[in-house]
Amino acid sequence: MDEARICPVCGTEAAADVHECERCGFNLVGLTEEMASPGPAGSGVIDDKRCGKAHLTLTKGPLKGEVFYLESFPVTIGRDPNCDIFLNNMTVSRTHAIIERLGDKVVVRDNNSLNGTWVDGRIVEEAELLDDALLQVGTFSMRFSCI
Repeated sequence: MDEARICPVCGTEAAADVHECERCGFNLVGLTEEMASPGPAGSGVIDDKRCGKAHLTLTKGPLKGEVFYLESFPVTIGRDPNCDIFLNNMTVSRTHAIIERLGDKVVVRDNNSLNGTWVDGRIVEEAELLDDALLQVGTFSMRFSCI
């Protein structure tokens, strides 16, 4: 009897006959080793009142509704499973973008991605993320909130 498998990326249980994780899209076929879960990102913990509970909520893409809390910086976004925000899609570069803290601002910086990083409908090299900004990385859209 075939046993269920656990996705090494997001930890979701999948039946033995399922070839792709239904939560994150990771290809489970040929899975041979456990992948280490990424540790905490950077060392810049958010601690001010302006952006004390910063997070991104996916509004478009396979993980729609998923919330990523930005508890420390820098935060990497990309297709590499070691990124802090793992987006498993070929429209996303391995390390597509980086979110950093610059003083009292939270900024996103494109990391020479193939398809670009977009904020509020404009392609950007670097942009401040204001409350309710729409961040687009590949086919994924995320709403930034710092409340």
